[in-house]
Amino acid sequence: MNEVAGIVGAHHLTWKSVPRGDRGRAYVVTQNGVSIEVSWRKDSEGIWIELPYGTFGFDIYGEMQDDGKVLFRVSQRSGSCQWSGVAFYRAGESSITQAGSGKKKGYRIKAQMPGKIIRILATPGARVTKGQSLLVMEAMKMENEIKAPEGGLVSKIAVTVGQAVDTGAELLNLDAV
Repeated sequence: MNEVAGIVGAHHLTWKSVPRGDRGRAYVVTQNGVSIEVSWRKDSEGIWIELPYGTFGFDIYGEMQDDGKVLFRVSQRSGSCQWSGVAFYRAGESSITQAGSGKKKGYRIKAQMPGKIIRILATPGARVTKGQSLLVMEAMKMENEIKAPEGGLVSKIAVTVGQAVDTGAELLNLDAV
């Protein structure tokens, strides 16, 4: 199952299937474990999301970064909420930024959503392979494995077991070898 996690206003949602197309319906699980039906409709500037307790509109503007990734600026329609530097990830994926220059590059692996670190599976100095699990984070009552984007050497672990982290918090650094 391809789950996608996200936040709508104060509501943390996990989509049971990836929203596709210009409009549709899907079931999501809220932060307190309740399954609800959600409808969406895209328009030229963004998206409308209809939940049982209200309809929310968002304008979405994407900007291509130097590394080829797209970051978005999201503004809630008829509201004062705005977010910038937003990236969209599937559940369990991590926000990864490359660091360094020259041939050898490193990666700063960051949290893609707020959560709690429940297991650290790597140690500083350990050599890891692409796809190897590095740590496990609980977010929205789900365990998400954070995996190595490439093989390398763990140079820094920036979190501890039991630590609560916010979106974008640095979890660990991985140096290319």
